[in-house]
Amino acid sequence: MPLSIHQRLRNFILKGLPLLFLLVGGFFLFFSYFFWQQGIMPILPGIFTENLAVPVNFIKLAGELIPIEMDNFLVFQNYESLPPQFFSQVTFFYGALIWILFLLGICLISTLKKMYFIGASALLIFLLTFSGINGLNIGGISSNYALIALISGTLIPIILLSFFGEHWEILPRFLVVAVFGTATLYLLGSFSEINSPWLWLAENAILPASIITVLFLLHIGHSVISGAALFLIKLNKGTGLKISYHLILIFLLYFLLTLFTLLDIMGEVNLPFPTIPPLFLMVIGGIMGFFVVKLKIQQTEQAFDIPIIGESFYLIGFTITVLTWGRAIFIENEPLYEFFNHVFLYGQISLSLLFFIYLMANFSEIINSGKDVEKIIFKPQHFAYFHMRIGAIMGLVILVVYADAIIAPQVSSASTNTVADYYSQTGRPLEAAILYENSWLEYRKNDKSKNAAAHIRFGLRQSTQGMDNLFESFDYSPNVPNILLLSSKLHQQNKIFDALFYLEKGLEYFPDNPYMLNNLALLYSKLNRPEDAVAALQKISKENLTAKSNKLALEVKHGKEVETLSSIPDDLIYKINYLAYSNQKGDFADFTLDTGTLPEDHNLRTSLLRNQWSNKITTPMDRDLALVDSLVAIEQMSFEERNYRETRILRTLQESYINETLKYINGTALIHSNSAGYYHAMAAKILAGQLDFEKAAIDISVAHERGFENFQPFHLAVLYFGNKAAEAWTIHQKFQINFPAWMEWDQNGNLESNGLIDFFEKISLLHRQLPEDFLVSLETIEDKSLQEEFAYHVMVNKLHWLNKPEYERVKKIVLGRNGEILSEADIDSWYQFVHSDENTFPNPKITEIFQLDKGLERNAYWAPFVWKKVRMETDELRKYEILQEAIQFNKDPKLWIQYVKQSRKIGLDSYGSAALVEMQSWLNIPQIEKLQMDNLN
Repeated sequence: MPLSIHQRLRNFILKGLPLLFLLVGGFFLFFSYFFWQQGIMPILPGIFTENLAVPVNFIKLAGELIPIEMDNFLVFQNYESLPPQFFSQVTFFYGALIWILFLLGICLISTLKKMYFIGASALLIFLLTFSGINGLNIGGISSNYALIALISGTLIPIILLSFFGEHWEILPRFLVVAVFGTATLYLLGSFSEINSPWLWLAENAILPASIITVLFLLHIGHSVISGAALFLIKLNKGTGLKISYHLILIFLLYFLLTLFTLLDIMGEVNLPFPTIPPLFLMVIGGIMGFFVVKLKIQQTEQAFDIPIIGESFYLIGFTITVLTWGRAIFIENEPLYEFFNHVFLYGQISLSLLFFIYLMANFSEIINSGKDVEKIIFKPQHFAYFHMRIGAIMGLVILVVYADAIIAPQVSSASTNTVADYYSQTGRPLEAAILYENSWLEYRKNDKSKNAAAHIRFGLRQSTQGMDNLFESFDYSPNVPNILLLSSKLHQQNKIFDALFYLEKGLEYFPDNPYMLNNLALLYSKLNRPEDAVAALQKISKENLTAKSNKLALEVKHGKEVETLSSIPDDLIYKINYLAYSNQKGDFADFTLDTGTLPEDHNLRTSLLRNQWSNKITTPMDRDLALVDSLVAIEQMSFEERNYRETRILRTLQESYINETLKYINGTALIHSNSAGYYHAMAAKILAGQLDFEKAAIDISVAHERGFENFQPFHLAVLYFGNKAAEAWTIHQKFQINFPAWMEWDQNGNLESNGLIDFFEKISLLHRQLPEDFLVSLETIEDKSLQEEFAYHVMVNKLHWLNKPEYERVKKIVLGRNGEILSEADIDSWYQFVHSDENTFPNPKITEIFQLDKGLERNAYWAPFVWKKVRMETDELRKYEILQEAIQFNKDPKLWIQYVKQSRKIGLDSYGSAALVEMQSWLNIPQIEKLQMDNLN
């Protein structure tokens, strides 16, 4: 016969709704157990960087290769224990589900028979007293008005329904109870003046739910054994097998399993075999118990008239149990889920034992008969089911006493944790810390409490109390998050060896823990124990990207051989470190990181830009400079701004924007005066690479004055040939830095002449010389290789001066050295480009070498290209600007005289005259007059 609409609706409310919530709870429980894994106490890799000097350019002079180095960054990841997280949305969701199930249970109470109704109502009042409702402080702190109101709002409707609405269907009953109960709760929450009253209620919903959970766990105490017995009895119908032997075996196995599991969680024994976590047994027992309770309802008198009421009660209890146990695991309330473990196992051991005795005492003679024994299994002739329960209660008491009544501090500690969680989320950290500490004192298997208390104490600048919490945790209940936090704090206090000790000791408790191994490796590295550091990282799974990245960084940092991988892991930090490794070797990486989409973290952002731009550049200069300028403009720490500025310097230097690079370095030195020495030394190397020894020597002198100390023999040579010999000797004596080996002095203190000395004397004057001077210098260099090098520099820096015969002489010398790199056609194309009026680039090789498409005027020391750019430019003011910028760096006479000419052309005669006066510092009057005659007429 098909069910009526009312029956289907009743079935959905009484069974469908709890079953739906049960599925949600089951997913939540298994997610919390299998995947969450202390997710409430996150352990995440923090990021720090270490500098790695890599060559970004080279000064090639007289056979020496002197690198221009800038810092790349090696990114290390150090695991940190973060403060416990709170997921208020999950808390509200849990509270809402418990409230709906609670209302459904209240609705079912209204259907009970009179005496049972009174008993259930008393239980309801008992549950509400643990709901934390008085914490809303309505009418005074912890006053009972809120409790009285909530009791009235829930009890009055069911009393009226019980006496005057006996024939009402479930839906209207549920609606009445839900409306009155929810309205009462809403009004109480609205009138409360505490912080986040709904969070308070949602957090405290776990307490009455825990009471229901305990009742349910005891109710299913024998469900596995009774369920197995019923299953065997039904299988044995009509066969008459000796199922008693099977039942005895099942009982012994299950009884020993639960007993050993209890001993295991109590730490009484170290078992050589694994046990099954109690929550799995609970789920199995809960499922089997549903079928047991259906049969029991059919056999015994119940407090309700309709069997589905009892089934619904059972499903509500099962669902609340699953949700609450899952919640305890999710929020890492260890005392609470340890309490559930104990209560469940106590119930399983005592009730399973007593039910087995009850079963054997009453049905041993007929259990193997193959008859319908299941129909009378709850109707015994002697040793009544009621007496069995009394025996089971005695067994529970014995187990509680045996376990030193550990469940009492577990309950108290769990309750304290709940209040502490609320205080943590509502801006009362000191109260929360005190409660967490008290909770740990009550029950020490309580990792989250100590972790939270320590973090709060550190946040309140109470470092001593914070460290005390961590030391106590390590001494009595060590756990990974607290060991990591303790080691980190000791490291911050420069107690490196103490931090190392606790990590090494922690690994004795938690062997091969990847978090501790990783941090231990970084400490070994800091103590200059690279072999131990790499060995520690090798113990971590090869799938761990953090360990891979750190291992690469450590190998590069300590100059160890880097393990070759078949493919580069798709991990940003690994790739950043690999770029640093490639840059150190001078190789191009097989990948390019996207500099358009940058990470939020400063270290990652800076490392990505610096390491990528040190390797290869694939993005337009304008876009990159706009990006870095926007980063520089951010309000930030001084060192962060410095990092971005240095990255900008690198970006312009890589494409030979020498003018822009030198100007920005000088500006940065002014802004960051404490690091001015470093920046002036950087500028000096760049200037020396452009053969401007005079300005390079000035920058070296300023760097010395501003505290720079990392001098090298090359610096002394630049000072000497840059007309600052006295400063060179000062630095030589002060820092015990030797001059280059080719600079030797005789007994009278005079520099002994040789081919290199002659070369440097001549090359240091190249920019300021006229053709009659630098061509003579070229012809008089005796060493063939030095002469070829000088000739090449003439091409780069003085090609615009050369007429055709002069060019042919220089070309012949250049081809002697560069014939394998540059063909005669390449060099001819170069000369033709500089001297012709055509607006087309030379052949691809020359264009590629000088990256002419980036701009002819970007390097003032490439005077031929600047001269070409001026001739190509049609705007007179723009010509003046190009020349005005060029003469700030280069003393090439042709550029200067062109500047004088252009100044007069646009009406700035005074600037032109001032330039002529300044030219007298390196040219004589006849030379200047000849330049004027040749260029200003």
